[in-house]
Amino acid sequence: MKRSGFQVSFLMAGAIFTSVIAHSQTLQDAIKLTNNEEFEQADKVFLSLEKAQPTVGNIYYYRGENFYNWGKLDSAQSTYQKGMSVNALEPLNYVGLGKVEMINGDSKSGADNFYKAKTISKEKDPLVLSKIGEAYINAASKDPSTASDMLNQAVILLDQAIKLDSKNPTYHLDLGDAYLAQNPTDGSKSIEEYNTAISLDPKSVNAMLRLGQLWKNARNYTTSFDYFKKATQLDSTYAPAYREQAEMLYEAGRYDEALAAYQKYLNLNNSLTARIRYGIFLFSAQKYDAAITELQSDLQKDSSNIILYRLLAYSQYERKDYKNGLANMNKFLAKSQGTKVKIIGSDYTYLGKLLSKNGQDSLAVVNLNRAVTMINNENSQDVQDIYQLIGQIYYKDGNYPMAVMYFKKRVTARQQNADANDYYFLGLAQYNNKQYQGADSSFGKISQTNPDLLIAYQWRARANSQLDSTQALSKPYYQQYIQKVGMDTLKNKTGLIEAYSELGYYYFLKKDKDSASIYYRKILNLDSDNGSAKEYFDSLKPHPKTKPEAKK
Repeated sequence: MKRSGFQVSFLMAGAIFTSVIAHSQTLQDAIKLTNNEEFEQADKVFLSLEKAQPTVGNIYYYRGENFYNWGKLDSAQSTYQKGMSVNALEPLNYVGLGKVEMINGDSKSGADNFYKAKTISKEKDPLVLSKIGEAYINAASKDPSTASDMLNQAVILLDQAIKLDSKNPTYHLDLGDAYLAQNPTDGSKSIEEYNTAISLDPKSVNAMLRLGQLWKNARNYTTSFDYFKKATQLDSTYAPAYREQAEMLYEAGRYDEALAAYQKYLNLNNSLTARIRYGIFLFSAQKYDAAITELQSDLQKDSSNIILYRLLAYSQYERKDYKNGLANMNKFLAKSQGTKVKIIGSDYTYLGKLLSKNGQDSLAVVNLNRAVTMINNENSQDVQDIYQLIGQIYYKDGNYPMAVMYFKKRVTARQQNADANDYYFLGLAQYNNKQYQGADSSFGKISQTNPDLLIAYQWRARANSQLDSTQALSKPYYQQYIQKVGMDTLKNKTGLIEAYSELGYYYFLKKDKDSASIYYRKILNLDSDNGSAKEYFDSLKPHPKTKPEAKK
């Protein structure tokens, strides 16, 4: 709540004898800023609190939580540790540190710190128990191998917290989160807990947000929208509800409404973190021009944010700005070295595509293969698309054997989902690699699944023409091509001339002049100046015999 100048002055004047009350209110304001995703502003408030009351341990915990939600894990860890050093009896900082340790893979140290927190609080503080439960939920999402055990622990701890304080809606929200993490396909128990939270606090925007998220994940967008709308009606300044609403609307294909909702989010929270998140959203929504403008602006304010270079490079590729895209991709990879930024398969995919567009095909193939290795899943659509990209690069460069190999990889990976385009590219590469029987087989797959696709019959005919100099093998496919064209002769003029020419030549070799003439005449009907047809009919004209010279 925004205070008037009079209220602020009054609080400052009474600070000497109401420091505890002022601290409580200010701490809650800072926590509210964190919940509203205004992390930069929240940190300023927490920092001022630290300076004013350096031995109050829970200030460090909540500042650490602000860093954690901000995505700054190292800063969160150091803040929890600082809180432990200034007040070793504040259990919450042990919880925070344990959470970071578990997320970083050190489950033993994490469990030790949870134990210390419970020991200090004598296992009778429901807040501590709930925060440990919440920490287990967060850590479980990072380590699938131990997720089940962690989530079971979370449920036990949150049940204990509720027994100690059954009227606190937050504990029910956390328990609902634990149930949903345990079984993402069945939200019934979670809904029950979220509704309990609402019964305890009908104005709980967090409960409405949770229900909106749950139904969004279930792709029930109408119900999801209703809950996000209820959250904004309860608190029109609650920014995350507008962001979640925007992301839900995007998933539902309502793009203009999604952008409008995101603008409402930015009107409430125009921090750099929010702007960066907006840039990511614009990229996801395929608004690449707007994403580029936003990301470039964000980089001017914070060039240390490495991820922005990745998204900028991706966006520039999509807008065909290949030179700048490659420069920013290289910046991203260089700046990532020695940091905790994880390189993912799509980084090498975009690097490969950008290198190819900049004429560096050899390096492009190397990096595209790196992407395949990193993704390590033949069933992945990304891997299958990479196989096609590599095949196209090799085909463009005239390396047909390698093009065949990668187009085959795509077909094999896609199995029954391989479509006409897949077999078309494979067939072209096989044809140019003089694998004519293979090409015939590939184009045959197209005619089986797409019987009206003319190009399949045309290329089957061409492949069989290379297998048999008499044109007997190609004849039925050219005839099928002509049949499929029907009356649409102008649109398919070039293809018909090819078919008529090959069939005419077939009958010429068979010495069937009448049949040959029919096809060559069809050519002249489409192209009266066709040289081959004219030459054929000239050859049929009688030529005067040359009178032998008289012997002298």
